[in-house]
Amino acid sequence: MYINYIMSSRRRLVQINPTNQGNGVFSFRGGVNQLVFDIPMTPAILNGKSVRVNGIFDTLLTATTRPANNSAVDGVTAGVATGTDVFIDPRVGVSAAIDFLTIQNLEGATYEEIKSYNRLCSSIIPLQEGIQSYLSGGIDIGYGALGKEQQQGLRCDNAFEFSIPLQAGFLMGNPIDLQLVRGLRITINLASDLFVCGNNYWNNQVSTGGTAGSGAYYQMRNVNMSYELEVPDAAAQSAMVENMVGAWEYNAYSSFYQVIQSTDTNAVLNINKSRTLGAIMNLIPSEFINNYNYNSNWAVQPLEANAAGILKNQLNLQELTWSKGGLRIPLDFEITTEEEQEQGVATSQKNFEELNAVRDVWSMSSFMKDLRTELSLTRSEGGVIIPGKYRNSMLENDAKNAWNIGVSYDHITSNGLNFKQTPLGLRFQTRPTAGINLQPHSLFCFIRHKNTIMFNNGQVSIQN
Repeated sequence: MYINYIMSSRRRLVQINPTNQGNGVFSFRGGVNQLVFDIPMTPAILNGKSVRVNGIFDTLLTATTRPANNSAVDGVTAGVATGTDVFIDPRVGVSAAIDFLTIQNLEGATYEEIKSYNRLCSSIIPLQEGIQSYLSGGIDIGYGALGKEQQQGLRCDNAFEFSIPLQAGFLMGNPIDLQLVRGLRITINLASDLFVCGNNYWNNQVSTGGTAGSGAYYQMRNVNMSYELEVPDAAAQSAMVENMVGAWEYNAYSSFYQVIQSTDTNAVLNINKSRTLGAIMNLIPSEFINNYNYNSNWAVQPLEANAAGILKNQLNLQELTWSKGGLRIPLDFEITTEEEQEQGVATSQKNFEELNAVRDVWSMSSFMKDLRTELSLTRSEGGVIIPGKYRNSMLENDAKNAWNIGVSYDHITSNGLNFKQTPLGLRFQTRPTAGINLQPHSLFCFIRHKNTIMFNNGQVSIQN
C-alpha cells in the first residue's frame, strides 16, 4: 500500500520502555507479570522482523540466592545429587517465559493473539534455526538458548542479557504502515515459574533443583523493545496521513489444545479459519507441564514409562493422516514412519511436511533436528531396551528431540483452504509396549492462517 508514495526515506532505530514500568522488575512472582509496549501511530513503516524484546534474565532460588554453577557433571552422572541445578529450555531460551502474546492497535482492535506462545516457539524455532546453531552453542545467543543443555545450564547460575524476536505472524510478514494500522500495542503475559524453570530429574532422579522452599523463579530487568522504522520524506508522510481507505493482508497464528489418551487417536479441531495456510503441532506428557522436574517446553515423541517409572521410552509413530471434513486433505495418503524408526533412520516424509508448515524451502541442514537429536533417545521395543544410536557421544543432552507434527495447505497461491464449518482432523497411531497404556499427552496445535484488515476513514475491521 505504501510503496507508491514513499519517494525517499531514512532508517531509524527506536527503543521504547514498557508502559507499565512499575519498579522495573517483571516476573510471574515478585514483580509485574505483564509487559505492555505501545508503538505510536505515526506516518512511518515498521519492519516487524526487527522487533525485539531486550533485557536481563535472572534465575533465583531466593531473593539473594542463585542456582549453583552447573558443571559438566551436574545433572548428567546418574546418582550424583544436584540439589540446585536449574535450567531453562536449551532451544527456546527466554521465549519460554512468554505465555500469551497479543498484538492490537492503540484503539483496541486485536490483530493477533497467540495462547501458549512458548509452545509455538518449541516448534518453529527448531524449524527455523540450523542444527549447527544448536551443536555449536548458538549463533543468535540473544535468544538465551540455541545451545546444548550442559552449555545452557551454565547460563542459569548468573543473570544474562537477552534479545529475542517475536515470532508472531503479524510481525514476520510484510512491513507495517503504522499510520494505517493505528499504531500497535504489544502485550506479553509471562508464564509461570514452574513452566519456565526445571531441573534434570528426567535424566537423574536425585536431581531436585529448584523445588525446595517456594521454588525457583525468574525475573526480567531493564526490559525494553527495539525496532526499525522507515521514515519517508515530508511529502510521503502527508500522503500516508491522508490515506484513510485500504486493505492489508497478513499471516497470523491461532492456538488450540487437546489431550491425547489413546495410541490410536482421532483429534478433531474446529479451527473456523477461511484461509488456512498450515498447521504445526507438538506433544508433551501432561504431567511434565508446570512441573519443576521436567522441561515444560519439550516437544517430544509420545513417551511411555521405563523400568524406573519415568516417561522416557519413545513410542514409534505408525501412521499419520490429515483430513478436512472426513476427506484426506491435503495429503491423500498416510505418512508412515515405523519402518524408518525401527531401522534407525530419519523419518524424512514427516520431517518434510512439518518443515513445510512454517517454511517454503525444505533443507535438512536448515533445521535443528538431525539424526543425533531425533534418534538418541533410548526406547523400548517389545520389552527390549534399545539404546539411542548416538547416546554416548552427546551424554544424553540431545536425548530430548524436537518432534513436531505439521502440514502445509497452500504454498503456491498463499490463499489457503477454507475450514469454516469444516473440522480439521488428525489421526495418528503409535505402537506401545504390550500391556502398557499411553499416559495422557497434551497436544498443542497452532494454525497459520491469513487475515485481512479493512481500513475505512479511521475505522478498522478484521476478517479471517
